[in-house]
Amino acid sequence: YVFIAIVNREQNHMKLNQYDAATGAFVQTLFEEKDEKYVEPLVPMQFVPGRPNEFIWQSNRDGWNHIYLYDITGKLIKQLTKGEWEVTEVKGFDTKAENFFYMSTEESPLTRNLYRLNLRTGKKDRLTKETAVHTVQVSASGNTILDSYTDATHPRVVQLLNAKNG
Repeated sequence: YVFIAIVNREQNHMKLNQYDAATGAFVQTLFEEKDEKYVEPLVPMQFVPGRPNEFIWQSNRDGWNHIYLYDITGKLIKQLTKGEWEVTEVKGFDTKAENFFYMSTEESPLTRNLYRLNLRTGKKDRLTKETAVHTVQVSASGNTILDSYTDATHPRVVQLLNAKNG
C-alpha cells in the first residue's frame, strides 16, 4: 500500500488515505484531522518494526506536536506523548521495537532532550541528563547514543551513551 496525507486548499482538513500500490486505487481513509486554522502533516507515518499493522503518527491536534500509535485500519491505539511541550523529532526504535526514542522540549522550550518511551507500558526515561540543546544519533540497535550538546557553560560536548541508563 501507499499512504498519502491529502490536505485541502485551506490547509485546515487532512485525510490520511490508503491506496493500492499496484493499481493506485483508493482503498480507504484511515482518519481525518480538522482545525479552524490549519493542519500540518509534515512528518510521514512510521511503521513499528516487526509490526506491519501498527504505525506512529505525529500531530498538533491537541495544540502541541505529539505522537500517536495507530493500527493499519486507522484505529487509534493510544496517544504516546502528551503535555504542554513539543516532540521535535522521532529518532527510531530499539531492535525489539519495544521502545522508541524521541527528542522534545519537555524540560524547557530552550532545550532539546532525548527520551525513550516503552510502547506497551508508556514508561518514559530521559536519557540526556544535561540541561542543554542536544543533537543525538541513536544506533540501529537502539543500544548506543552519540550525543553532542551545548549550553551556556559548554561550547560543545560530545559523548557516547548507553541507552539503558543514559
